[in-house]
Amino acid sequence: MTIGFIGCGNMAQPIIRSLINTEMYQCSDVFVYDTDSEKLQNFCNTTKAIMCNSENEIVQNAETVFICIKPQGFADLLPKIAESVNQNQPFVVSIAAGKEIAFIEGFFDDKCRVGRVFPNLNASVCASASAYCVNRNCGEQERDLLGKIVSAFGTARYFSEELLAQFGVLGGCSPAYTFMYINSLAQAAEKNGIDRQTALETAIQAVLGSALYMKESGIDPEQLIDRVCSKGGTTIEGVNVLRNNDLPGIVCNAYEASLRRDKELSGQK
Repeated sequence: MTIGFIGCGNMAQPIIRSLINTEMYQCSDVFVYDTDSEKLQNFCNTTKAIMCNSENEIVQNAETVFICIKPQGFADLLPKIAESVNQNQPFVVSIAAGKEIAFIEGFFDDKCRVGRVFPNLNASVCASASAYCVNRNCGEQERDLLGKIVSAFGTARYFSEELLAQFGVLGGCSPAYTFMYINSLAQAAEKNGIDRQTALETAIQAVLGSALYMKESGIDPEQLIDRVCSKGGTTIEGVNVLRNNDLPGIVCNAYEASLRRDKELSGQK
């Protein structure tokens, strides 16, 4: 099996490393191209992946082609590789938000096999929560292959494309929301006399442990909140402030803002 990556940025790099480290692909079967030649060369020197000189060289060498560029670049890229895609018929996979399968298909012939993946930055530690889907030209072979690729860097869930954007916000955007919460908690502790490093390490561990406990226990989060909060204690005072300032509403507004942006990128209203 061979796989190629057009784009070698913050998402592509951990995906490639995971595929190589899990030995799903050999270094000699991984082809990479990026417009930043210095970054590309440094990455390929480190991973031993094969460095390519153009987008079309990727398409000509790889059975599966991951497109890992910003959504705004698709209109320029897809016409550029259309002839090679139609000739070589690779399985084309996009990780871009807002670019639906129908948009991608529109640049290629009607036999093209297309998939989409929504990974997140936690792929860097093989802990991404990712969703994927494929078009009507794909069979079980493509669906299973994509599931295995995605599972190499975290959890994989198959979704209909209609729900992919909703999952993309949940799994893809939420790490930034979580980083913001961790940083805010550490800043509050720092303001009250704890040094920055200790505050940050403790906040990280608290979030990590809380998530793990919730996952392992299977207990509903509302019940867990009640377990931590003693009547008249310290935790309930803080929780009441968060509730009174509508933390759930703030998070919901952030989610819906990200979802609206996805629809804007796809041309929907």
